[in-house]
Amino acid sequence: MTYERTVRTSLLWIVLSSAVLASCNSDAGETAEVAFATDVLVDTEWIEAHAADPSLRVLEVGGNANAFGEGHLPGAAFVSMRSLSNPDDPIGGQIATAAQVSAVLSIMGIGRDQTVVLYDRRNNLQAARAYWVLKYYQHADVRIYNGGTPKWTEDGQVMSTVVVEYEPSDYQAGPPDPEIRTTWQYVVDHTDDPATLFCDTRGPEEYLGRDVRAERGGRIPGSINVEWTAAVNANGTFKSSEELADLYGEAGFTPDKQIITYCQSGVRGAHTWFVLSELLGYPSVRNYDGSWVEYGNNPESPVEN
Repeated sequence: MTYERTVRTSLLWIVLSSAVLASCNSDAGETAEVAFATDVLVDTEWIEAHAADPSLRVLEVGGNANAFGEGHLPGAAFVSMRSLSNPDDPIGGQIATAAQVSAVLSIMGIGRDQTVVLYDRRNNLQAARAYWVLKYYQHADVRIYNGGTPKWTEDGQVMSTVVVEYEPSDYQAGPPDPEIRTTWQYVVDHTDDPATLFCDTRGPEEYLGRDVRAERGGRIPGSINVEWTAAVNANGTFKSSEELADLYGEAGFTPDKQIITYCQSGVRGAHTWFVLSELLGYPSVRNYDGSWVEYGNNPESPVEN
């Protein structure tokens, strides 16, 4: 385990302990404030303070380029979720290849030494998926603007309709990080592993096998269902570190376990991966991006429902 991960894990235990203490002192009507263990989230004030920084590139992640054209964060470029996905992934996942990611980021003139800030229009969902993709290819400095366009307007900021064109670069994606991703075979090999927990981030009906979106409905055996939306506030921002630590701790997820997140296609799973790995500092979290599209359609998959 790296020094950074060790520190973040220690901070996580502090967060969990603080949550317990706050619960014990609830009669006093006071709740302790606990900061996130990392600085991967930025707010409106941070965006404003760094707007003129040439080492910063802000990207809106989504599926609607027309909405981007009608209004976006000043200086932002648009990247589609489709361009960061690859349904023909030979190992059964959903992630774009290194060459595809390199091509996409080159078009937007991004260098490997730049800070990339991602945002979207829906609860940080697509931004978290793009974050996971960039970290998989080991871009060093990636962050999320917490809350996206709803938060930007909530804070009284004006959307821009100016589309900035950046000079293309020759971006070269780094080698894949196998520690944050997993495959069908790895999942099946660990369904009976007591050191591994599975977080099903789908809705309850999908988890129970009533909402069937593949050849079979159900879940990976032993999975614990914490829907991804449980980590989000009404305004689209992430809940506080104390609330998140309490949410996943009470569900049974502890940092001494390996945790594998999944959903239907790895997008919601990436959101929960971001929460557990990047916000709470759990040291071993993998997103199974093949998810139920692959797992539920494979007749050899052990299924529980």
